[in-house]
Amino acid sequence: MATDAEAMTTLELTAFPHPWSHRQLAAELAQPSALGLVAHEADGALAGYVLLRRVLDEAELLRLAVVRHRQRLGLATALVERGLAELRAAGCATVFLEVRADNAAAIGFYERGGWHSAGRRPRYYPDGVDALLYRRALAGP
Repeated sequence: MATDAEAMTTLELTAFPHPWSHRQLAAELAQPSALGLVAHEADGALAGYVLLRRVLDEAELLRLAVVRHRQRLGLATALVERGLAELRAAGCATVFLEVRADNAAAIGFYERGGWHSAGRRPRYYPDGVDALLYRRALAGP
């Protein structure tokens, strides 16, 4: 995963209005609580990734990005579900995330995936957009 940090940084630039830097990604990936999963194209190029952080029996989905030509083909769902399965197996009961209130596509994706609204953080992002909080309970093993 750490070897993919540079490609992840490049994908961040196209996937997010406020991308994480290479340093931020590398620091997060170095944390013992981090769970990062990647998917690659047939030629080895990065197709997408999910980055989660676990603390005791809770976790947070920090980042999810897929290259544009692979979006809406199930890759994001596969990455998230694989990550949630690993968290569940490690004893995690609940996962949280924040999503921009103006990101209708992401909100729809998460709601279709069984995530439920858990609150709002006004003016959370640097450009003043609110963050919507979502929660997903993980079933037992």
